[in-house]
Amino acid sequence: MNLIISRMYISYLNRIARLCVMLVTLPVIFSFSNALSAQEEEERRPPPAARSAQTLSRPVYQRLEEIMELRDEGDIAGADEVLLELRDMYDRGRLNDAEELSMWRFYANFAALEEDYEEAIVYQELILGMDERALTPESRESALLLLGQLKFAVEDYNGSIDAYLEYLDMAFEQDISVYQRIGFAYYSLEDYENSLNYIFEFMDQTRAQGESVDKGTYDLARSLNTLLEDLDTALQLNREMIVLFNEPGDWEFMVNVLGALERFEEQAQYIYAMNTFGFVDSRGQIINLSGQLFNTEYYWGAAKILVQGLETGLLDNDEDSWSRLAQSYQLAREDEMAVEPSIAGAELAEDGEMYSRLASIYINLSRFEDAVGALENAFVKGDLAREDQAYLRQARALLALNRHDEGLVAARLAANDERSEEASATWVQYLNNEKTLYEAKQAQRELYDGFFR
Repeated sequence: MNLIISRMYISYLNRIARLCVMLVTLPVIFSFSNALSAQEEEERRPPPAARSAQTLSRPVYQRLEEIMELRDEGDIAGADEVLLELRDMYDRGRLNDAEELSMWRFYANFAALEEDYEEAIVYQELILGMDERALTPESRESALLLLGQLKFAVEDYNGSIDAYLEYLDMAFEQDISVYQRIGFAYYSLEDYENSLNYIFEFMDQTRAQGESVDKGTYDLARSLNTLLEDLDTALQLNREMIVLFNEPGDWEFMVNVLGALERFEEQAQYIYAMNTFGFVDSRGQIINLSGQLFNTEYYWGAAKILVQGLETGLLDNDEDSWSRLAQSYQLAREDEMAVEPSIAGAELAEDGEMYSRLASIYINLSRFEDAVGALENAFVKGDLAREDQAYLRQARALLALNRHDEGLVAARLAANDERSEEASATWVQYLNNEKTLYEAKQAQRELYDGFFR
């Protein structure tokens, strides 16, 4: 989040520098008197009586044109020399208001080109300090805008705000980006509430003009709401961002905030949507999504996400991944599909727990021989959490195979754990009864076989 805001701040400073450079190329509308020749005007013209005159004399016009040509050729030193000639004329009182304004503008522009923003501010303030009759409203507005940018560049954020607010007070047709710039300045002062107010105003003004609000502005507004702990507004902004821009980072923000608010069902829905758009691309997202689906009892969906993670390599080929997949299939009542992941997990496991669970799956599928084999592997690997339960499973599988004596051994071994003493006794009795019945049936079958031979 802070990284996003930092990038916007750097981008804004770069834009200031570019704007300052562009100042040099702003067109100047020149008009001049044809009444006197350049030489006559230099020698004979008295200082202008009307200081509000908005025309450029031929000598001043020629010098300004020369300055621009030298600047375009990259000869800044030469341009400075000609500019000094204008300064000398100013010191001798030979420049009218329009000529003085043009001179200060060039000084400000050159200072900005050299990234001497402090000096550029001095010249902008000289312009603004001129008599009100000397500046058109447009010139004053332009000077205030530039002053706001320059003061931001030197981190005089309060001064920048003041200049911008003065501009807004006088501008007939406002540059609405000023609202955004004021928001940046307040953000730099860590006055997040005022910053957000101006950012929202900028967004409203932009929409009112029929234009789209850019992604960076949305990012800043969302970040400010987060800093102000207004997460509901931040989430609403984020929903708009998902609709407008559909970028992975916005989905990720939504998922993280919903998790922090413990709104887990919504979180699962957004992660599922993320996956639909192909934005689930990390191990954490796969585990999060499958876990949320599992917790909401959508076991088949959890299994599908886990398979996706294993196939794309986002999930590790380890016991945990295969165990989650097998359990999801089991709870989705897909025991047959749970077999392969259970075998994969059991082979990778250091203990016999997965083999023991695999035996349960085989028993549910009536694959009793496989169940016995799985339990044998479980006992070989050992370190079972409930060895007594594994012995009872073994007794169950052996009973189904009519291997009663082996089943009795397994049932009695389960009694070594006091938690299964009662169950062990029950199974021993049941196995003995089943053994007696089985042997009686076998004897009867042998008798009938001999009779009908």
